Amino acid sequence: MKYYELKLDNTNFIEAPTLIDWYGIQDVRLIKWETYHKLKNRLVYRINPTEKIVFTDIISFPFLLVSPLVRSVIKMYGDKVVFKEVILLSAEKDFEEVYYLPIMEESDQINMLYVKKDQNYIQQAKKPEWVGERNIFWVKKNGKRHTIINLDLAESLLRRNAVGLELKEVFLTQI
Repeated sequence: MKYYELKLDNTNFIEAPTLIDWYGIQDVRLIKWETYHKLKNRLVYRINPTEKIVFTDIISFPFLLVSPLVRSVIKMYGDKVVFKEVILLSAEKDFEEVYYLPIMEESDQINMLYVKKDQNYIQQAKKPEWVGERNIFWVKKNGKRHTIINLDLAESLLRRNAVGLELKEVFLTQI
């Protein structure tokens, strides 16, 4: 199975929503499987008001946020993912948009290597045991969280014309 890191395409979607003053609203250290129950069920964040804002289907900074479209696709696959509702609000421009904060399981025992276009990794017969049948999960590498999805989920998102996705193929190994 092929796996991809999922994040916002910052190159082509520079007008994506940018959260402002996000650090005082919720302790981001609680965004993990063990402590998600301490998060509020609905959060409101202000976004930078811009004239030509493009509401992408994913926001990857300062934490992962997904649109209702992406949420519905993730739910179709039946993974253990909890969603908290997030309202993005721009009082200056008088609009709001609903997103969801997904919380899923995470491993720091998986190494990920980016696959380059001219490089072919021999797919190992056995993927890391922890991955199992997961379609979406987090990998923690060098203190940073990476959202990883499998090929099936990536294709489902692309077939539905999800906007703003950047997919980088990764090779997963057990540490």
